[in-house]
Amino acid sequence: MDSNEDSLDTGDTEDGEIPGEEEVIAEIEAISLTPSEHQRIKDLVNGKQMDHIKGYDRRYLVVGAGGETGAATRRKTVYDLLDARTDPPAVAMQLEDFGLTPEEIRLWTRVFDILCGRATHTVGIIEDFDGGYVWELGLLFAPSYREIVWILKRQYPNKQTERERYDNGMAASYVELLLTGPQCYEWVDTDELRDVVDEVP
Repeated sequence: MDSNEDSLDTGDTEDGEIPGEEEVIAEIEAISLTPSEHQRIKDLVNGKQMDHIKGYDRRYLVVGAGGETGAATRRKTVYDLLDARTDPPAVAMQLEDFGLTPEEIRLWTRVFDILCGRATHTVGIIEDFDGGYVWELGLLFAPSYREIVWILKRQYPNKQTERERYDNGMAASYVELLLTGPQCYEWVDTDELRDVVDEVP
């Protein structure tokens, strides 16, 4: 979600289908990293950026579509609003902040998993179930992460469009639970998106 849209390998999963927690963990564990890649991950999650984040009471991991898109711009709006909070002191983070490049695609899932563990809140801005970030969604919807996840879900003007955007992922009960639970807020435009950010503690 807060990565390049092609940042994660969806493997054998059908396009747009959100994987379950076991599937995501298996994907993470199946990646065989070289010693230099292991060191790269250590450097990324133990460097200056992580030291900066540790000093804040609230640490928001903001995830959603990347690239040069309207969805990415809206994700950045949420990022900026959360990062500007001062009571209590807060900081927002996203995978890009840690210097990962599109060429390091094999490292994205590992780093995302680590950052989920370091965040006090993970905020997902969801407008559809397309793109490589469905693997990030698989972690967010997993029971082990669910308590800290807040979903800001785009609502479309009619049921047909809503189905087209979310149909595949909605087939899974654990996904539906998070998208209809008390930590999910819907919005239809950027002004409403700004308003629902206020609902995230």
